[in-house]
Amino acid sequence: MNLVQRKYKENCWPARAFSDEIYKILKSNPNGYVHSIFNNSFNLAFDNYLVHVGPVENGLSPFSIGLVRHDVQQLIMKISNKQEVAWDLPSKTIVFSEGASISLEQAEVTNHTLHGYLNHRHHLKENFQFVANSLLHADWQTGLAETNDDKRMLIKFLLDPMFGLKDNLILKELDNLKKLAHGDETVVAETVFNYWIGRGLGLTPTGDDVITGICAILSAIKKTNKAFQQQLKTYLVEKGRKRTTHIALEYLLYATESKFHSHLIQMCDVMDKPRGPEFMAALEDMRKIGHTSGADTIIGILVGIKATFDNS
Repeated sequence: MNLVQRKYKENCWPARAFSDEIYKILKSNPNGYVHSIFNNSFNLAFDNYLVHVGPVENGLSPFSIGLVRHDVQQLIMKISNKQEVAWDLPSKTIVFSEGASISLEQAEVTNHTLHGYLNHRHHLKENFQFVANSLLHADWQTGLAETNDDKRMLIKFLLDPMFGLKDNLILKELDNLKKLAHGDETVVAETVFNYWIGRGLGLTPTGDDVITGICAILSAIKKTNKAFQQQLKTYLVEKGRKRTTHIALEYLLYATESKFHSHLIQMCDVMDKPRGPEFMAALEDMRKIGHTSGADTIIGILVGIKATFDNS
C-alpha cells in the first residue's frame, strides 16, 4: 500500500515545533504505527523509537512533535491504535494509512540537549532551599510520600545534611541514589537502579522521574561527574525493557544523553539565577506535569544538587 498516495490536503495538520531528534528517527525508520493514544496526545512507534505528538503549549520532549491543541484533538479522532504511518521525505510529512497527515515543513526545530553551564553556587543553594520549601508547603503531590508526615520527612532529608535516616526505607534508598550520583563507589549501581527503575505507578513511574531529574541537573551543572548517566545507560540497555514502561524508558535513554523535556531544561536553566517571574513560571510548568511526575522530577533535581554540593 502506498500511504503517500492516500494523503489528502484537507486532512493535513501543520506541526508548530519538533525536536531535532525526530528527523534522525524518521530517516532511519520511515515506517511505523500508532503506538498509544491518550486524551490529549498520542505516540507513534518507528522500530524501537517513540515519537510523541501533543499540544505545543505543553512543551516538547526530546522525541516530540508539537501541534496546536485543537489540531491534536482533531487528529486523535481520526486515528486508531496499530494504524500504519509512513514518513514521506519529499513533502516532510508523516502520513497515516487512513488519510490524515502531519506536516513538519514549516515547523520550528528545537534542541533538547543540556550542556554544563550552571556555575553560580550561591543561587543554586538558595533556590534549592526555596524549591524544597515550596514542595513542602504548596499543593504538590509526589509518589515518594503517602502522607504529609512522609512529605515533611522527605524535605527534611533534602534540607538537612545531618538528618538521620532512622528506619525509613524510601529515604535510605534515596540516600543510596544520592551517593551513586555523587560517585560513591561503596554503592552498587545495579542494586540502586533495581530499586528505583520502574518503581511507582503511571506511564513514567516515580523512580524514573526522580532519576530523570538527577540526570538533568548533573548535565546542567559545570564539571559534574558523568559516570551516573553512563552507569544508567548500561543498566537500561541490559534491563530497561523488563523494568519499566516503553515511554519511561524512552525518557531515561534520552536522559543518559543529556536530552530532556523543554520544561525540565527551563527549570534547570533558572536554578542558578536570582528568582523572578521566569523562575516562578518554570516551577509552575513543572508542577503541571502529570499527577506526580513534576514533583518527582523536581525532587530528582534537588537530590542531584545535594549529591553535588553536600560534601563540597
